[in-house]
Amino acid sequence: MVLGQIKNRRILKTYRLFFSGVVLMAFFWSLCSCNSKNNTSSDLLKGQSFFHKSNLDSAQFYFYKILESDSNNAVAINQLAEIHFRKVEIGKSLMFFNRAISIDSTNEETFFKIAEIKLFLGDYKGAFKNINRGLRINERKPEAYFMKGVAYKHVGDTNKAISSFKTAIELKHDFAKVYYELGLLLTLQNDPLAIDYYKRGIEVSPKDAGLKYSLAWSYNEFNNLGEADKAYNNVVREFPSYVEAKSNYAVFKYNLNQADTALLLCNQVLDDDSLNYSILNLKGTILKEKGRLNELQKVKNKLRCINSQLDF
Repeated sequence: MVLGQIKNRRILKTYRLFFSGVVLMAFFWSLCSCNSKNNTSSDLLKGQSFFHKSNLDSAQFYFYKILESDSNNAVAINQLAEIHFRKVEIGKSLMFFNRAISIDSTNEETFFKIAEIKLFLGDYKGAFKNINRGLRINERKPEAYFMKGVAYKHVGDTNKAISSFKTAIELKHDFAKVYYELGLLLTLQNDPLAIDYYKRGIEVSPKDAGLKYSLAWSYNEFNNLGEADKAYNNVVREFPSYVEAKSNYAVFKYNLNQADTALLLCNQVLDDDSLNYSILNLKGTILKEKGRLNELQKVKNKLRCINSQLDF
């Protein structure tokens, strides 16, 4: 009887030691797991902080570090895809975006990002495919319709491009660059609605020099020379360093037989861009017409110098 009791006590003691060990191991496992989660959270914060400051290499280090312990961390994967895209490392960027889709195929932003890359690469078929996949998840994404419009424009389907751009501004009225695209395409189609779209774009983005310059160009294309003159004048006064607008205004004034004003504008352009070949040619033409041969020779010498550099 006594021997049986002793034996039972030994067995009980063994079980207690065993279960104590199991509990202790579970405790340490839980502790390690908590530390791992804490480290991941800390690394995420550090990575995102560096990313928002555009310190891409430091951000990349922390997001890769996260993947060493959590290979399916969606935030790290998406951030690495974006980082590699910004660094123009397109292959790596696509790899991470595709990996993100394999983890979560319900995030429309990933499809739109891939579409943006495909558009950048000129892969319009791939762009359409990913835009449509994203729109099946969220059909009210104006940026997606903008990309679709750009893709249609590049493949030569102007009507579908216009339709996509119109959908984009229906969803987002202050989408300034869409007004630019609509104004451009409608001007090329000789549709006077182009002027209205440029004006609406300027209303939502009154400091957009490109839209104001494009409005002047559009007026000129529709042969509304009075309004074109006003629009060009407004642009060069408001944005005096806008060389392209001032160059076009010089050509515009010359075509109106206002050579003195055109010459003045040429000189202003050349103050900022002394090797502007087309404006040097225009200035030479005006000087020749005015018989100012000494000045004309200086322009010819500069043009000859530019040509010799181009030949080299």
